[in-house]
Amino acid sequence: MSVSQLCRWFELPRRTVYYKPTKAAPKVKSELAEPIKALIEEEPSFGYRTVAGLLDMNKNTVQRVFQLMGW
Repeated sequence: MSVSQLCRWFELPRRTVYYKPTKAAPKVKSELAEPIKALIEEEPSFGYRTVAGLLDMNKNTVQRVFQLMGW
């Protein structure tokens, strides 16, 4: 049985069958990124663990900001 026949049978539009939701692009909060960026500009060799320790932030949050910003 074809998709269009099934859609007619169940009274659904065909676009419902083919719809694929997309995720929104992740956003970085500026209140998190600004202090991290300041530390990286001051000392580029710092990794996410060092930055997290110095800023007293969660290392996973800092790592996510690093990845999203491309640092």
